[in-house]
Amino acid sequence: MPGIEHDRPRPIGLATALMCALAGGAIWCLLGLHARSELAWFAFVVAAFVAWTLRAHGYAGRWSGAIAAVACMLLASTYALYLQSVARMASMFNLPMRTVLSRMDPSWAIELARRDLDTIGAVVLGVAILSAGGLVLYRR
Repeated sequence: MPGIEHDRPRPIGLATALMCALAGGAIWCLLGLHARSELAWFAFVVAAFVAWTLRAHGYAGRWSGAIAAVACMLLASTYALYLQSVARMASMFNLPMRTVLSRMDPSWAIELARRDLDTIGAVVLGVAILSAGGLVLYRR
């Protein structure tokens, strides 16, 4: 039926995109810990899922969808890098991750994540974040 994609509830699409971003960030963290790298390129995988979710819920070709995609990707990348920092600290101090997460000052984790991310990784991350918005804006 024509126009059926406009009948889907948009708030559910935003919530689904946020959940995709958080789940993608968690998977990204696990893969990064296993590979002993920040795996900035994995942001493209998360960006594709976020963009696909927003497009499927009626945000295709809309600036609001592009802004939501960029926000979701910023959340996913921050979450993944933050969790990687917390996991590294937990490993260093031989403590459970939950303990470190509750006791560690967030500014420390952010500083560790910033130091671990090299220039090429930051550029790749930036391109992936912007590509999520571009994928949502793209019209067929």
